Amino acid sequence: MEKRDARLFQSVSRVASSFDTTTTTTPIDTTWNIVELESQRQLRQQIHELITIASSSSITTEEMRKRLLQGVVMFGKRFATQLVRSLQRDDQQERQSVVWLLTVLSDKETLLPLQHMTQNERLPRAIRLSAAFAIAGMGATKEVAHSGSRRVPLYAIR
Repeated sequence: MEKRDARLFQSVSRVASSFDTTTTTTPIDTTWNIVELESQRQLRQQIHELITIASSSSITTEEMRKRLLQGVVMFGKRFATQLVRSLQRDDQQERQSVVWLLTVLSDKETLLPLQHMTQNERLPRAIRLSAAFAIAGMGATKEVAHSGSRRVPLYAIR
């Protein structure tokens, strides 16, 4: 029986030299790692579970906060980034659940990507509006910031 090695599983591209008629093989992208791929799959799976729980059951905010913090501990900054990315869904109920999850998580690192989403006119209006709701839910809008310093009347006639 012949010995096998890892070269069988690497991606190879054939490159033809302009000076030579022979072709050489070069590895394309050998930087991927199966552990990283599995970790990314677990991250997406956990985000999907949280969205499903948020949209289908009556879990308390405190219980959801604990689950979100467990995700942050497990995956780090990638957790909040993936949560922001998952806002780009077609289903309105799932987007609403993601907005609630972002509001409960209230991670300040998600503000900049969310602001970029609200200003990106290539995204559908519903997704931009959901990103704006998430920002407002975290209390990071100008209106919410100013209302804490002085009381603004919410009616036209005093």
